Amino acid sequence: MISVVVTNYNYDKFLARCIRSLLNQTIPRSSYEVLVVDDASTDDSSRILSVFGNDITPIYLEKNSGLASSSNVGLRKAKGRYVVRVDSDDYVHPDFLKSILLYMELRGGETDAVALDYLKVDTEGKPLSICDGIKEPIACAIGFKFEVLEELGFYSEGMRIGEDLDLRNRFDKLQLRMGHLTLPLYRYTQHSESLTKQNLLR
Repeated sequence: MISVVVTNYNYDKFLARCIRSLLNQTIPRSSYEVLVVDDASTDDSSRILSVFGNDITPIYLEKNSGLASSSNVGLRKAKGRYVVRVDSDDYVHPDFLKSILLYMELRGGETDAVALDYLKVDTEGKPLSICDGIKEPIACAIGFKFEVLEELGFYSEGMRIGEDLDLRNRFDKLQLRMGHLTLPLYRYTQHSESLTKQNLLR
């Protein structure tokens, strides 16, 4: 099984699109779970999450704790052998999870995680550019073995920015192995509020 952890804070205008893309995967629903951690949103996010019923596992935080802490809440509840993070303003191709699972099942003996290439899109979904997941890393679209994240201690919860860079630095320091899947199956939405997100791994 693979677990998808979606973190959300006040992205109600993108949230339903993200979840629909995850529920529209080409693998059986029994082979993955979708956990959505709402980090004390003040918009319409809770109503949107309620629409999806038992198709997702919503987790509501009473106090805004930041991306690192909210991600860890979802990761610690994950049941999958593999985990991948998806931001609530982004969405994915129907073969996204299938490709991660196939790669890890075939190459898992020689890799600890796999980074996918991604497609930058505008808010309407219009393609802007294809990006290399290794040369231009982002926080999401990386399938990890759960045991690897557990070994790393998950994200550093004291950090409010740069937690993904910190995780990758610890990943590299332990000489863990990152694979590369050259399929742009992740849709990375470009909008004014995503500028900070783009700079986290630069």
